[in-house]
Amino acid sequence: MTNLSLNNNEFLVLTRKQKRLLELEKRKKRRKKRIAKFFLLLILLFSCYISVAFLDLPYIKDLRNIYIETAMTTADHKWLATLFFPDKLIKKVMSSKVTNSKIISVTKINSSEQNSAPIKNDILRQGNLQVGDLDYAGNEIFINDIDQGILISKVKGKTFEGKVALIDDPSRVFIGFTDKKGKQGRYILDYLDMYDSILGINASGFNDPNGKGSGGSVVGLTYSNGESWGKYTKIYGVVAFDKNNRLVVGAIDDWDKYNIRDGAQFSPALIVNGEKIIKGSAGWGLQPRTIVGQREDGVVIFLIIDGRQPGHSLGATMEDCANVMLSYCAVTAGACDGGSSSIMTYDGNIITKCSSPSKVGRLLPNAFLVKRK
Repeated sequence: MTNLSLNNNEFLVLTRKQKRLLELEKRKKRRKKRIAKFFLLLILLFSCYISVAFLDLPYIKDLRNIYIETAMTTADHKWLATLFFPDKLIKKVMSSKVTNSKIISVTKINSSEQNSAPIKNDILRQGNLQVGDLDYAGNEIFINDIDQGILISKVKGKTFEGKVALIDDPSRVFIGFTDKKGKQGRYILDYLDMYDSILGINASGFNDPNGKGSGGSVVGLTYSNGESWGKYTKIYGVVAFDKNNRLVVGAIDDWDKYNIRDGAQFSPALIVNGEKIIKGSAGWGLQPRTIVGQREDGVVIFLIIDGRQPGHSLGATMEDCANVMLSYCAVTAGACDGGSSSIMTYDGNIITKCSSPSKVGRLLPNAFLVKRK
């Protein structure tokens, strides 16, 4: 009995050893599989990186270029491109950035339409429209203010959402300056109060080190009722209204020659003589946008695109914006500063979703405003 008991114990010990050995063997196999999967993943990631960064494959190239353009056209997130892509590639992609440095366009307003009493009394055809209806471009009406001659609609695309505003009379559109020029800008709601305006959007760019600029130092030249501020730069074109209330876009270095009364500098021009002159992202990436346009009957179009907000709106390309403006019959259109500055406010309320962390948007050096009636 004693020997049998000992043999059983030895058997049990042997069985435990075998189990441990088997378990160790399984662990080694699992470890080898994990290592193999890890290296396989590295190879796949490296292959993907090579394909994206160095090969001009259809579709992948377009996505890569938009990614680079989007990162490089921000104030403080350029590292999202420089960290992953070689300088040579970034320079090549950004060399395609369109600024329309030789284009000049002035809206040719159809005087017979503008002066026709039946049309001018309701030039936006607001009388038969209600909030929730579709406007003539097929977008849902958000605000229909007949008394103020303003129609605002929601716009949507594959990657963006925003608001478009139609203003009946171009003589009501003007630029307002901050009252702290050279020191600090104002929030968009402040501009409406300062200038007793019903509608406002951002206009010029400003010096913005690390995305923390105070909005007090305007980039380029800007006019407010003929008063000038800033210095003309060849880097940007203009988005301005002359004394005949015509929208002027493009490369204009002598503003007095064109009788500019109110305007700002930025780029690019999007629509000239009713034709789209921009294609794709044009070096500007996928961003929040601010666009100003005009129909041939004088009606002014403000477009604000929200962006940098996954789940709501990533942003739009310049061609996306041009297409929206064409759908509203713009014959002239140009871009203002975009990004976290893009914002629209109506009657004391912000009606777009600015990508700035602040609910009231950025401090701005100036703004395009619409006088109250």
